[in-house]
Amino acid sequence: MLNTYSEYIDRYLSKSGLSKRPCPGEHHFVSAYLVPRLFKLNQRVPDYINPDGTKGIIGDVVYYKDHEHQFGIEAKLGTIRLTKGEFNEWVVNTESSRWPHTFIGIGTSGIGLCSWAEFRSAYIASVTEKNSGWVPRSLSEGYGPMKSVNMLLPKLPNGKFFPKGADPKDYADLEDSFIKALEKEIAC
Repeated sequence: MLNTYSEYIDRYLSKSGLSKRPCPGEHHFVSAYLVPRLFKLNQRVPDYINPDGTKGIIGDVVYYKDHEHQFGIEAKLGTIRLTKGEFNEWVVNTESSRWPHTFIGIGTSGIGLCSWAEFRSAYIASVTEKNSGWVPRSLSEGYGPMKSVNMLLPKLPNGKFFPKGADPKDYADLEDSFIKALEKEIAC
C-alpha cells in the first residue's frame, strides 16, 4: 500500500523500481493512489475512471449524480499532454461547463491540486513564458503545447502545490495537507 504521494513519487517517478522500464502513466497513478483516497473521503466509487476517448466524459475520474455529470478530475503524470480535443475544449474554449472541475498533476518535485480554471491560467502563462506571442487557438490535429508538470507546479496559486517530502515524517505531514485540500476540492 502506498501511504503518501511522496512514496508514489519515489517508487514510480524518481527512482523507478521497474528496472529499465518507463514509469507507469497517469492511469496507474489514478488507480493505485488517487481512487482509494477519493473513496475514503467520499465513500463513492467513481462512475468513470480514465475514460480516455469516451466522448462526453469530462476527466479521468468522473462522478455522476441524477444521471448528469457532477464532478470530473483530470490527472497528469510527469508531462501535461493535452490531445487536440482536450486542448480545444478545455483550454481554447472559455465555456467552463465543459471543463473538468479539478486538475491534479504529479511530478518528481511534488503534486498540484487546483480548479481547472486555475490550471488553465497557469498552463497558458507557462506556455507564453517561452513564446510571448502565443494565444490558445483551436488545433486541427496533434496535441497542445506539452509542459513538464514540474515546470507548471510552481506557477499554481499559493496552497495548490505540495512538494515531495524529504523524509518519512515529512511525507506524512505533507500527505495530510494534501488530503485536506483534496477533501475540500471534492466537496460537492
